[in-house]
Amino acid sequence: MEFNSSTDFSLESFLITPHIGKTIDAKGLLAEIEYCENITSPFVMATASMVDSVGLINNLPIKGGEKVELRVRTNISEEIFSYKMIIWTVQNRFAEQKKQTYTLGLISPEAITNEHSLVTVETTGNPYSIIGKSLKTDLQTDKELFGENSLFEVQLLPGLKKPFEFYTTLSIKSVSPQAKFQTSESGNTNKSEEEVKGSGGFFFWETRRGYNFYAVDSLLADEKSPLKSKKLISKAWGSEPYQAYTERVGNTDDGADDRFTIKRSIFGSEINLLNTLRKGKVASKVVFFNHSTGQYSEYVYKLKKSYDNMSHLGGQAILSKIPSGIPGKDLTDLPSRNLSVMIDHETWFNEPGIASPEPEDGSDNPTKFADWQKYYTVQAIARYQLLQNQSCTIVIPGNAEICAGDRINIRLISKLPDELAKDEPYDLESSGEYLIQEVTHSYDPTMGNNGRFLTTLRLMRDSYGMKGKASVHST
Repeated sequence: MEFNSSTDFSLESFLITPHIGKTIDAKGLLAEIEYCENITSPFVMATASMVDSVGLINNLPIKGGEKVELRVRTNISEEIFSYKMIIWTVQNRFAEQKKQTYTLGLISPEAITNEHSLVTVETTGNPYSIIGKSLKTDLQTDKELFGENSLFEVQLLPGLKKPFEFYTTLSIKSVSPQAKFQTSESGNTNKSEEEVKGSGGFFFWETRRGYNFYAVDSLLADEKSPLKSKKLISKAWGSEPYQAYTERVGNTDDGADDRFTIKRSIFGSEINLLNTLRKGKVASKVVFFNHSTGQYSEYVYKLKKSYDNMSHLGGQAILSKIPSGIPGKDLTDLPSRNLSVMIDHETWFNEPGIASPEPEDGSDNPTKFADWQKYYTVQAIARYQLLQNQSCTIVIPGNAEICAGDRINIRLISKLPDELAKDEPYDLESSGEYLIQEVTHSYDPTMGNNGRFLTTLRLMRDSYGMKGKASVHST
């Protein structure tokens, strides 16, 4: 099929398989469908707007749980993209004469399975392998899991947690395999207080390619991904981002491929000083108490001390100082959040020796299932919050290849007057690489001859500017 516009697409089929009976193709009733993935969501979702003049909702009938498969062809690739989900709700039903409209809510089948399942697999080992076993056994899915090992192994009691809830717990407790840690005296007059460094935090999410479990640092890294199947990660997770999408001045014909243009861009809140301080993004103080030994220790975590060892998407070389309004006071040096944590290395240790892996405790054979909260509690908080330093939403011509968790390179035109922007046409602080937090593919077959396909991307990153160019936020 020949496409004439960058937003053209072909709706191949919209198949609905009832619990009893034959599969039907309802593409003639489909007014619009929006498919969504989010890096914080363990399942994908979609909504399908239906204009029903054949009584499909009652004659099929739709009772919930029916299998749905959407198949589309776009001008970005020769591939036919297929989305397989199930119906979980019917909403916004409006009937008039012999026609009615309503919205079908679609969701991954595993999201329904999760609601009546518990974690039953052995929860000892690396979080990546635990999740892999649970997906096959507890959720009974054949979808592939892409990911990487955490630095530490764990042993946990899942209790009565559902699988997706337990995966979230594992994500927070996981530490990047490239993370490096160091503790040292902070120079504080309280000699019991030390500094702790490092980075933490994983994401678990689903895309049309499968399930994913990666550290934040790995998603932002320049190094090539260690994944074995590069075909399925198409330009994601550490490899080169997609071809740059560029904002263009209206009513211009510069010969550029209009499939890679930015139709609209919106920036969210970038500066929220109160939120930054209350969540302890730049500096926190944490107190650890080991109730088995009675050991008490205090640590401070300053993000700027670990910033250089993290992966970043922008060109910002250093963490920006946060002046307090008081001369000589920098809020990036002052802990604004205090936490207290109970730890116990002895929980899963039955040997006669010392379980603690801390060098100062002098164990010859420490447990590998130690309580690692010192290495991920404040580190994960800071890493998740840092990733929201700059957020942006863009609308582009539809690209079904893009998935949540991919990286994208954007070029936004400078908002300076033409005379000032002649030497540099782009906004260097807002352009550059971003991580795709959420992607929404909107298919509307009722627009024009070949329909309209748009993709909305909600982007985020931890630093300003473009790589290779100095950022003013580093000064």
